[in-house]
Amino acid sequence: MLLSLLLCGGALCAAPTDRYEELTGEQDDFDADVREWQEFRTEIPPLPEEDSWMPVSVDALPKNLHAYLDLNTLNLSDKDFVVRYWLLIRSDRGGHTATWEGVRCGTGEYVVYAYGYMNRKSPVRPVKQPKWRALSGRGGSNYRQELATDVFCAGTEPRKKFQVEQAVKGLYESHNPFNNWMNDD
Repeated sequence: MLLSLLLCGGALCAAPTDRYEELTGEQDDFDADVREWQEFRTEIPPLPEEDSWMPVSVDALPKNLHAYLDLNTLNLSDKDFVVRYWLLIRSDRGGHTATWEGVRCGTGEYVVYAYGYMNRKSPVRPVKQPKWRALSGRGGSNYRQELATDVFCAGTEPRKKFQVEQAVKGLYESHNPFNNWMNDD
């Protein structure tokens, strides 16, 4: 008995660990084909009209600043998984900043592609070399991180367009892992 254990202890007696190995005779670890992420370049849409902006609740902004998104130009890319959007931050005194931005939910990064100026001949000024930056911010006033976690992302995945629209309206979709369970008791 001990002799058979010693003889079968090597690779000669090793049984396949799964059905694939059993059928093909291959013992492969299925190395994942990991590709380097590449950004898919998109056109910067025109600056939205005044009546296109939808208010979005952002607690990280100071009380005198308000955030708005344009849902008509919202772009959720299935090529590079970047959520792109026009964001307007407006103060109670009338000052404003508009930016065409992108968020990568999987890495927790954002980028500013362009700035928008409503009262100029050329209302959109593209950033020459947009750079991705971490969403984790300085202090407790990181409105981009709040937008990413509350509006654009479901964990590390971008939300679907209708989910983003619902989140902007304050209708958050809750996930219940027990939805598909039935209790017949």
